[in-house]
Amino acid sequence: MRVDPMSWVRDDLKNARGYHVLDAPEGTIKLDAMENPFGLPDSVQASLAEAVASLPLNRYPDPQAKDLRREASRLTGVSPEKLIFGNGSDEILLNLFLATKGTIVAPEPTFSMYRIISGSIQRTFKGFPLRADFSFDPEMLPSVLSGEPPGVLVLASPNNPTGVAYPLKNLFRAAEIARDYGFVTLLDEAYYPFHGESALSGAQGENLLVLRTFSKMGLAGLRLGFLVAPEPVIQLLDVLRLPYNMDSLTQRAAVLLMKEVYPLLEQQVKEICRLREDLFQKMQDIPGVFPVPSRANFILFRVKGVLPSRLFKVLLEKGILVRDVSGHHPLLEGTLRVTVGTSEENACFLKALKEGIAG
Repeated sequence: MRVDPMSWVRDDLKNARGYHVLDAPEGTIKLDAMENPFGLPDSVQASLAEAVASLPLNRYPDPQAKDLRREASRLTGVSPEKLIFGNGSDEILLNLFLATKGTIVAPEPTFSMYRIISGSIQRTFKGFPLRADFSFDPEMLPSVLSGEPPGVLVLASPNNPTGVAYPLKNLFRAAEIARDYGFVTLLDEAYYPFHGESALSGAQGENLLVLRTFSKMGLAGLRLGFLVAPEPVIQLLDVLRLPYNMDSLTQRAAVLLMKEVYPLLEQQVKEICRLREDLFQKMQDIPGVFPVPSRANFILFRVKGVLPSRLFKVLLEKGILVRDVSGHHPLLEGTLRVTVGTSEENACFLKALKEGIAG
């Protein structure tokens, strides 16, 4: 009798799908991953090379990332004891979800990794729909949370892939309601730099956590995320955090960049916001294209007269890679998402979009 060589694998994983990243052909203008299109100056690259060249790579990194905590504390105004770092925000999401014994809840459509990570650790995920205009109504929560084992309510603002930001009063109200049902609320502020409003500026309850990342500002290659939370939560997640999770290269590079380059990154964010508004206005002028107002560094847009999958292929043939999200959720039917690029990249995208819509 032949034994299945994969019999040890969980049944729910055998046909599961992970987060898919398309490998773009060389020379493609990448407008699919919400990356900052502006690189770092040569002088900064040289400083980085010098800074990491002297690292003792035969030694383990600082397990508590003390220098990183100090610099992030300086930038955010949050005490170091309320900060914990991860390899991107995904690692923090994983540990936070591992810490809960209840349900992970989020309004959808939203960042797909909430559902993917929940499934990977066999945690129940419960999605509920946003309004048709992609806004979020906190008063829906009692009917959603009632009867669910207390876990984590996840709210992304600005949201991905919609680009819509929720009023802070609605987010705080949601946290109040979630607390009444025993849930902790996680506010994912990955796109905060392009919006400018943060829950860190308002009153925070003990059940309100804020997740940030440096990826969208221009440091995606570092894979650096952090969580702001009450000390008991930080201590809990520190138990789950793998030893030496932040490598020496990332720590040294991030500290240097936070000290010397953060003002430059903020200038680049302002330019991206300007380019976003310009791109939005020009997309509105194209017949059959209906962009959604965005507070992030991307724009979700609906198309009519052409299938999103067909338009995606046409754009790719013209050297432009965007993201077809039309099949991710019923509310996203007919939509694609484009990252804000440089002025030249946006012009190429607009030209290709006009031609693709015209057929």
